[in-house]
Amino acid sequence: MNFRIANFNVENLILPDTRYYDREILTQDDYDAKVNWIASVFDRAKPDIVGVEEVWSDEALADAVGRSFHFAGTAHVVAPGASKAENLKGRVGQRPRLGLISRFPVTDVMSISHFPDTARIHIPLRVSDGSITDVPVTIDQFQRPVLKARINLEAMSILVFVAHLKSKGPMIGPGEDGQDPWQASMGMARATMVRAAEAVALRHLILNELARSKTPVIVLGDMNDGPDAASTQIVCGASPDERSTSHEREIKWDTVLYPTYRIAAQRSSSIHTHIFNGERDILDQILVSEEFYSRNRNRVGTVVRHSVINDHLRDSPDVPKQRGSSDHGIPWAEISLFPAAPYTNA
Repeated sequence: MNFRIANFNVENLILPDTRYYDREILTQDDYDAKVNWIASVFDRAKPDIVGVEEVWSDEALADAVGRSFHFAGTAHVVAPGASKAENLKGRVGQRPRLGLISRFPVTDVMSISHFPDTARIHIPLRVSDGSITDVPVTIDQFQRPVLKARINLEAMSILVFVAHLKSKGPMIGPGEDGQDPWQASMGMARATMVRAAEAVALRHLILNELARSKTPVIVLGDMNDGPDAASTQIVCGASPDERSTSHEREIKWDTVLYPTYRIAAQRSSSIHTHIFNGERDILDQILVSEEFYSRNRNRVGTVVRHSVINDHLRDSPDVPKQRGSSDHGIPWAEISLFPAAPYTNA
Protein backbone atom coordinates (compact mmCIF):
# COMPACT_ATOMS: atom_id res chain seq x y z
CA MET A 1 0.00 0.00 0.00
CA ASN A 2 1.24 3.47 -0.90
CA PHE A 3 -0.15 6.73 0.42
CA ARG A 4 0.74 10.39 -0.06
CA ILE A 5 1.07 13.12 2.54
CA ALA A 6 1.33 16.85 1.93
CA ASN A 7 1.56 20.16 3.70
CA PHE A 8 -0.31 23.17 2.36
CA ASN A 9 -0.19 26.73 3.64
CA VAL A 10 -3.16 28.03 1.68
CA GLU A 11 -2.51 31.70 2.62
CA ASN A 12 -5.61 33.03 4.31
CA LEU A 13 -8.47 30.85 3.14
CA ILE A 14 -11.60 32.74 4.17
CA LEU A 15 -15.17 33.12 2.97
CA PRO A 16 -16.06 36.06 0.68
CA ASP A 17 -17.27 39.32 2.20
CA THR A 18 -15.38 38.58 5.43
CA ARG A 19 -12.59 40.79 6.77
CA TYR A 20 -9.36 39.54 8.34
CA TYR A 21 -6.25 41.38 9.55
CA ASP A 22 -7.89 44.65 8.44
CA ARG A 23 -7.26 43.65 4.82
CA GLU A 24 -9.46 44.01 1.79
CA ILE A 25 -12.49 41.73 1.72
CA LEU A 26 -12.47 38.95 -0.89
CA THR A 27 -15.09 39.25 -3.58
CA GLN A 28 -16.96 36.15 -4.69
CA ASP A 29 -14.77 36.03 -7.82
CA ASP A 30 -11.59 36.26 -5.70
CA TYR A 31 -12.87 33.52 -3.42
CA ASP A 32 -13.77 31.24 -6.32
CA ALA A 33 -10.34 31.77 -7.88
CA LYS A 34 -8.62 30.83 -4.62
CA VAL A 35 -10.74 27.78 -3.87
CA ASN A 36 -10.46 26.54 -7.45
CA TRP A 37 -6.68 26.96 -7.37
CA ILE A 38 -6.44 25.02 -4.09
CA ALA A 39 -8.56 22.25 -5.61
CA SER A 40 -6.26 22.16 -8.65
CA VAL A 41 -3.25 21.65 -6.37
CA PHE A 42 -5.01 18.70 -4.73
CA ASP A 43 -5.60 17.26 -8.19
CA ARG A 44 -1.92 17.67 -9.10
CA ALA A 45 -0.38 16.30 -5.90
CA LYS A 46 -3.05 13.61 -5.34
CA PRO A 47 -2.48 13.47 -1.57
CA ASP A 48 -4.26 11.14 0.82
CA ILE A 49 -3.47 13.23 3.91
CA VAL A 50 -2.95 17.01 3.93
CA GLY A 51 -2.01 19.33 6.79
CA VAL A 52 -3.35 22.83 6.10
CA GLU A 53 -2.34 26.19 7.56
CA GLU A 54 -4.07 29.60 7.54
CA VAL A 55 -7.63 28.28 7.51
CA TRP A 56 -10.07 30.96 8.60
CA SER A 57 -13.15 28.96 7.64
CA ASP A 58 -13.80 25.22 7.76
CA GLU A 59 -16.61 25.83 5.28
CA ALA A 60 -14.16 27.29 2.75
CA LEU A 61 -11.77 24.37 3.26
CA ALA A 62 -14.56 21.86 2.72
CA ASP A 63 -15.56 23.79 -0.40
CA ALA A 64 -12.04 23.49 -1.83
CA VAL A 65 -12.02 19.76 -1.11
CA GLY A 66 -15.44 19.42 -2.71
CA ARG A 67 -14.22 21.08 -5.91
CA SER A 68 -11.29 18.65 -6.21
CA PHE A 69 -11.67 15.78 -8.67
CA HIS A 70 -9.04 13.86 -6.70
CA PHE A 71 -11.00 13.85 -3.45
CA ALA A 72 -14.37 13.55 -5.20
CA GLY A 73 -16.22 14.55 -2.05
CA THR A 74 -15.00 11.51 -0.09
CA ALA A 75 -12.41 13.11 2.20
CA HIS A 76 -12.69 13.77 5.92
CA VAL A 77 -12.12 17.47 6.71
CA VAL A 78 -11.41 18.85 10.19
CA ALA A 79 -10.40 22.38 11.19
CA PRO A 80 -10.95 22.89 14.93
CA GLY A 81 -11.96 26.43 15.84
CA ALA A 82 -12.63 27.49 12.25
CA SER A 83 -16.42 27.28 12.21
CA LYS A 84 -18.51 30.41 11.76
CA ALA A 85 -19.71 30.20 15.35
CA GLU A 86 -16.16 29.96 16.72
CA ASN A 87 -14.09 32.12 14.40
CA LEU A 88 -16.37 34.88 13.14
CA LYS A 89 -17.64 37.96 14.91
CA GLY A 90 -20.10 39.54 12.56
CA ARG A 91 -18.19 39.61 9.27
CA VAL A 92 -14.72 39.68 10.85
CA GLY A 93 -12.47 36.61 11.09
CA GLN A 94 -10.71 36.20 14.43
CA ARG A 95 -7.64 33.96 13.96
CA PRO A 96 -6.21 31.63 11.30
CA ARG A 97 -6.56 27.96 12.25
CA LEU A 98 -5.11 24.62 11.21
CA GLY A 99 -6.86 21.94 9.19
CA LEU A 100 -6.47 18.32 8.23
CA ILE A 101 -7.81 16.52 5.17
CA SER A 102 -7.74 12.74 4.94
CA ARG A 103 -9.10 10.06 2.67
CA PHE A 104 -8.81 7.73 5.65
CA PRO A 105 -10.95 7.89 8.83
CA VAL A 106 -9.87 10.55 11.34
CA THR A 107 -10.36 10.16 15.10
CA ASP A 108 -9.17 11.69 18.38
CA VAL A 109 -8.92 15.21 16.95
CA MET A 110 -7.42 17.72 19.39
CA SER A 111 -6.58 21.42 19.18
CA ILE A 112 -3.75 22.17 21.60
CA SER A 113 -3.31 25.79 22.67
CA HIS A 114 -1.17 25.61 25.80
CA PHE A 115 2.33 24.23 26.21
CA PRO A 116 2.81 21.04 28.24
CA ASP A 117 4.23 21.73 31.69
CA THR A 118 7.53 20.11 30.69
CA ALA A 119 8.05 22.77 28.01
CA ARG A 120 8.35 25.73 30.40
CA ILE A 121 11.78 27.20 29.64
CA HIS A 122 14.27 28.51 32.21
CA ILE A 123 17.59 29.90 31.00
CA PRO A 124 20.60 29.35 33.29
CA LEU A 125 22.25 32.60 32.19
CA ARG A 126 25.91 32.96 33.14
CA VAL A 127 26.70 36.62 33.78
CA SER A 128 29.99 38.51 33.74
CA ASP A 129 31.03 37.65 37.30
CA GLY A 130 30.65 33.94 36.55
CA SER A 131 27.48 33.44 38.54
CA ILE A 132 24.37 31.90 37.02
CA THR A 133 21.04 33.67 37.01
CA ASP A 134 17.87 31.70 36.37
CA VAL A 135 15.81 33.57 33.77
CA PRO A 136 12.29 32.20 33.18
CA VAL A 137 10.71 32.44 29.71
CA THR A 138 7.01 32.87 30.38
CA ILE A 139 5.71 32.02 26.89
CA ASP A 140 3.22 29.23 27.58
CA GLN A 141 0.95 28.88 24.55
CA PHE A 142 0.98 28.56 20.78
CA GLN A 143 -0.07 31.57 18.75
CA ARG A 144 -1.78 29.09 16.43
CA PRO A 145 -2.98 25.98 18.29
CA VAL A 146 -1.43 22.70 17.16
CA LEU A 147 -3.77 20.12 15.62
CA LYS A 148 -3.29 16.49 16.63
CA ALA A 149 -5.29 13.58 15.21
CA ARG A 150 -5.19 9.84 14.70
CA ILE A 151 -5.66 8.56 11.16
CA ASN A 152 -6.64 4.96 10.60
CA LEU A 153 -4.99 3.57 7.50
CA GLU A 154 -5.95 0.19 6.09
CA ALA A 155 -3.09 -1.58 7.88
CA MET A 156 -2.38 0.61 10.91
CA SER A 157 -3.08 3.90 12.61
CA ILE A 158 -0.74 6.90 12.63
CA LEU A 159 -0.60 10.08 14.65
CA VAL A 160 -0.45 13.33 12.71
CA PHE A 161 0.50 16.73 14.07
CA VAL A 162 -0.19 19.89 12.05
CA ALA A 163 1.70 22.99 13.17
CA HIS A 164 2.30 26.59 12.12
CA LEU A 165 5.12 28.14 14.12
CA LYS A 166 5.70 31.88 14.53
CA SER A 167 7.00 33.58 11.41
CA LYS A 168 10.24 35.53 11.12
CA GLY A 169 8.21 38.71 10.86
CA PRO A 170 9.13 41.18 13.64
CA MET A 171 6.77 41.40 16.59
CA ILE A 172 6.23 45.14 16.94
CA GLY A 173 4.48 46.34 20.08
CA PRO A 174 1.86 49.08 20.40
CA GLY A 175 3.37 52.51 19.84
CA GLU A 176 6.57 51.11 18.34
CA ASP A 177 7.83 51.97 14.87
CA GLY A 178 8.57 48.85 12.85
CA GLN A 179 10.66 50.90 10.43
CA ASP A 180 12.99 52.02 13.19
CA PRO A 181 16.07 49.71 13.04
CA TRP A 182 16.42 49.62 16.83
CA GLN A 183 12.84 48.55 17.38
CA ALA A 184 12.88 46.27 14.34
CA SER A 185 15.80 44.30 15.79
CA MET A 186 13.90 43.92 19.05
CA GLY A 187 10.86 42.69 17.11
CA MET A 188 12.92 40.11 15.25
CA ALA A 189 14.40 38.84 18.51
CA ARG A 190 10.92 38.45 19.99
CA ALA A 191 9.75 36.47 16.94
CA THR A 192 12.76 34.14 17.21
CA MET A 193 12.12 33.55 20.92
CA VAL A 194 8.45 32.75 20.34
CA ARG A 195 9.24 30.38 17.46
CA ALA A 196 11.88 28.58 19.55
CA ALA A 197 9.52 28.24 22.51
CA GLU A 198 6.78 26.87 20.25
CA ALA A 199 9.26 24.41 18.73
CA VAL A 200 10.15 23.12 22.20
CA ALA A 201 6.49 22.73 23.12
CA LEU A 202 5.72 20.90 19.86
CA ARG A 203 8.72 18.65 20.45
CA HIS A 204 7.46 17.76 23.92
CA LEU A 205 3.99 16.96 22.59
CA ILE A 206 5.61 14.63 20.05
CA LEU A 207 7.85 13.01 22.68
CA ASN A 208 4.83 12.35 24.89
CA GLU A 209 3.29 10.32 22.07
CA LEU A 210 6.49 8.53 21.05
CA ALA A 211 7.05 7.47 24.66
CA ARG A 212 3.59 5.91 24.96
CA SER A 213 3.53 3.61 21.94
CA LYS A 214 5.14 2.58 18.68
CA THR A 215 2.49 4.33 16.63
CA PRO A 216 4.18 6.12 13.70
CA VAL A 217 4.17 9.91 13.91
CA ILE A 218 4.02 12.38 11.04
CA VAL A 219 4.42 16.14 11.46
CA LEU A 220 3.08 18.45 8.76
CA GLY A 221 3.59 22.14 9.07
CA ASP A 222 4.85 25.55 8.16
CA MET A 223 7.81 25.78 10.54
CA ASN A 224 8.73 29.24 9.24
CA ASP A 225 12.36 28.19 9.28
CA GLY A 226 14.68 26.09 7.16
CA PRO A 227 15.40 22.40 7.76
CA ASP A 228 18.77 23.17 9.38
CA ALA A 229 17.52 26.02 11.57
CA ALA A 230 17.63 25.56 15.32
CA SER A 231 13.85 25.63 15.71
CA THR A 232 13.35 22.88 13.11
CA GLN A 233 16.11 20.80 14.68
CA ILE A 234 14.39 21.17 18.05
CA VAL A 235 11.22 19.65 16.59
CA CYS A 236 13.15 16.82 14.91
CA GLY A 237 15.43 16.02 17.83
CA ALA A 238 19.14 15.20 17.79
CA SER A 239 20.51 11.98 16.33
CA PRO A 240 22.49 9.67 18.65
CA ASP A 241 26.10 10.47 19.36
CA GLU A 242 28.50 8.11 17.59
CA ARG A 243 29.97 7.19 20.97
CA SER A 244 26.62 5.89 22.21
CA THR A 245 26.07 2.18 22.77
CA SER A 246 23.75 0.24 20.47
CA HIS A 247 21.06 0.24 23.14
CA GLU A 248 21.41 3.99 23.69
CA ARG A 249 21.20 4.60 19.95
CA GLU A 250 18.03 2.53 19.64
CA ILE A 251 16.37 4.56 22.40
CA LYS A 252 17.42 7.85 20.82
CA TRP A 253 16.39 6.85 17.30
CA ASP A 254 12.91 6.14 18.60
CA THR A 255 12.52 9.85 19.38
CA VAL A 256 13.98 11.43 16.23
CA LEU A 257 11.98 12.74 13.26
CA TYR A 258 13.31 12.84 9.72
CA PRO A 259 12.54 15.24 6.82
CA THR A 260 11.05 13.32 3.92
CA TYR A 261 12.97 15.27 1.31
CA ARG A 262 16.24 13.95 2.75
CA ILE A 263 15.25 10.31 2.90
CA ALA A 264 13.25 10.05 -0.31
CA ALA A 265 14.50 7.66 -2.95
CA GLN A 266 13.56 10.18 -5.63
CA ARG A 267 14.23 13.87 -5.09
CA SER A 268 13.34 17.06 -6.88
CA SER A 269 16.12 19.44 -7.83
CA SER A 270 13.82 22.35 -6.97
CA ILE A 271 12.44 21.85 -3.47
CA HIS A 272 11.99 25.38 -2.13
CA THR A 273 8.59 26.22 -0.64
CA HIS A 274 8.91 29.98 -0.19
CA ILE A 275 10.56 32.99 -1.81
CA PHE A 276 11.09 36.26 0.03
CA ASN A 277 13.08 39.14 -1.45
CA GLY A 278 14.35 36.76 -4.11
CA GLU A 279 15.74 34.28 -1.55
CA ARG A 280 14.51 30.70 -1.84
CA ASP A 281 13.90 28.73 1.34
CA ILE A 282 12.26 25.57 2.68
CA LEU A 283 9.79 26.64 5.36
CA ASP A 284 7.19 23.90 4.94
CA GLN A 285 8.18 20.54 6.36
CA ILE A 286 7.07 16.93 6.31
CA LEU A 287 8.69 15.00 9.16
CA VAL A 288 8.29 11.28 9.87
CA SER A 289 9.27 9.02 12.76
CA GLU A 290 11.70 6.11 12.46
CA GLU A 291 8.95 3.71 11.36
CA PHE A 292 9.31 5.27 7.88
CA TYR A 293 13.07 5.93 7.96
CA SER A 294 14.97 4.06 5.26
CA ARG A 295 17.95 3.25 7.53
CA ASN A 296 15.79 1.66 10.22
CA ARG A 297 15.89 -2.13 9.80
CA ASN A 298 12.58 -2.46 11.64
CA ARG A 299 10.72 0.12 9.58
CA VAL A 300 7.13 -0.60 8.50
CA GLY A 301 7.39 1.48 5.34
CA THR A 302 9.64 3.92 3.56
CA VAL A 303 9.52 7.27 1.83
CA VAL A 304 9.81 6.62 -1.90
CA ARG A 305 9.26 10.13 -3.25
CA HIS A 306 9.34 13.78 -2.24
CA SER A 307 8.33 16.64 -4.49
CA VAL A 308 7.15 20.24 -4.27
CA ILE A 309 4.56 22.14 -6.28
CA ASN A 310 6.10 25.61 -6.46
CA ASP A 311 5.75 26.83 -10.04
CA HIS A 312 3.34 29.51 -8.82
CA LEU A 313 5.97 31.20 -6.63
CA ARG A 314 7.60 34.39 -7.94
CA ASP A 315 11.30 35.23 -7.79
CA SER A 316 10.43 38.94 -8.10
CA PRO A 317 7.50 40.90 -6.65
CA ASP A 318 7.26 42.63 -10.02
CA VAL A 319 5.96 39.40 -11.58
CA PRO A 320 2.17 39.25 -11.22
CA LYS A 321 0.94 36.62 -8.79
CA GLN A 322 -1.31 33.87 -10.14
CA ARG A 323 -4.81 34.72 -9.02
CA GLY A 324 -5.88 32.79 -5.95
CA SER A 325 -2.48 31.18 -5.39
CA SER A 326 -0.63 30.87 -2.09
CA ASP A 327 2.72 32.40 -1.17
CA HIS A 328 3.99 28.93 -0.18
CA GLY A 329 4.94 25.89 -2.18
CA ILE A 330 3.27 22.58 -1.40
CA PRO A 331 5.61 19.72 -0.46
CA TRP A 332 4.27 16.19 -0.77
CA ALA A 333 5.78 12.80 -0.12
CA GLU A 334 4.81 9.24 -0.95
CA ILE A 335 5.21 6.45 1.60
CA SER A 336 5.16 2.77 0.72
CA LEU A 337 4.01 0.43 3.49
CA PHE A 338 5.48 -3.04 3.62
CA PRO A 339 2.85 -5.76 3.15
CA ALA A 340 3.87 -7.82 6.18
CA ALA A 341 5.47 -5.27 8.48
CA PRO A 342 6.30 -6.39 12.05
CA TYR A 343 3.94 -3.77 13.42
CA THR A 344 1.98 -4.03 16.67
CA ASN A 345 0.68 -0.49 17.17
CA ALA A 346 1.26 -1.13 20.87
